[in-house]
Amino acid sequence: MPTSLSQCAQALAEEGVRHHVDAEEQAIRVAFVTRHYRNLRGERLAIVRIETPDDGHRCRVSIGRAFAVGADPDAACGRLCRLAADTPLIGLEFDADQEDLRMVAEIPVEDGAVTRLQLLSMVDRLIEAAEVWHFALTPAARDSRGDRNVA
Repeated sequence: MPTSLSQCAQALAEEGVRHHVDAEEQAIRVAFVTRHYRNLRGERLAIVRIETPDDGHRCRVSIGRAFAVGADPDAACGRLCRLAADTPLIGLEFDADQEDLRMVAEIPVEDGAVTRLQLLSMVDRLIEAAEVWHFALTPAARDSRGDRNVA
């Protein structure tokens, strides 16, 4: 039984999470105010996108344009890939055409629908990883907390 966007939206609503369902893009967007992570505009805000690709046989949660690639995309991707390898359930995707680094969590959906707990756990892990990775990638953030030896 595949999962649908409406099931994901219902799970978010039951948990009291404000969200926007974009039927045209077949995605749900949820905005989270963050403690440390800053998006590319410098805002303490993460926009999480929830999708159910493969006719609902996968549930995918992502933060698009999560981090700037900077002058050396290879080095940025290398640092993020090392962080992703140390972060269970969180992956990284790079779209060279868009210079887009996306943080991703996804699970296959086989015999049943994604549960509310599974969906919320994926979102939570993604936001938590963005907060931690921010310190590893941002020298000013490391310096402000006095930890200059991270990453």
